[in-house]
Amino acid sequence: MSKNIASQQVATHANANFLMGIENPYQASPGEDMDRFIHGRLFGESVDGDCPAYSKDDRQAQRVKRKLRINYSTSITTGKTRIRARPFFARYGSDPSTSTEVLAETMPLAVCRLALLLLQRDDN
Repeated sequence: MSKNIASQQVATHANANFLMGIENPYQASPGEDMDRFIHGRLFGESVDGDCPAYSKDDRQAQRVKRKLRINYSTSITTGKTRIRARPFFARYGSDPSTSTEVLAETMPLAVCRLALLLLQRDDN
């Protein structure tokens, strides 16, 4: 087995373990584990070495938002709420009766939580 295939299998296993460790994606914390999961699963890139800080950086979160929009062929809306503890939201879909929305302390975290929900949905 080539080194590249072996590293992809390890990365896939690590990604699966990360997602299984999240009981509630609506409450997932930002950080390297989340970023690596998104990097591997959403972008299909190797999680070896440095990974973009998708869950903490506005510019990187915009990359996630664009990729979600392309992959799921629907609108991804972000904005501010009036809730002090979680002033940002990310929403999948445009129909109020069928859209999914997450709240977060930052915009990048809201986008990444939404990505986790969509990727988790794909696994089921």
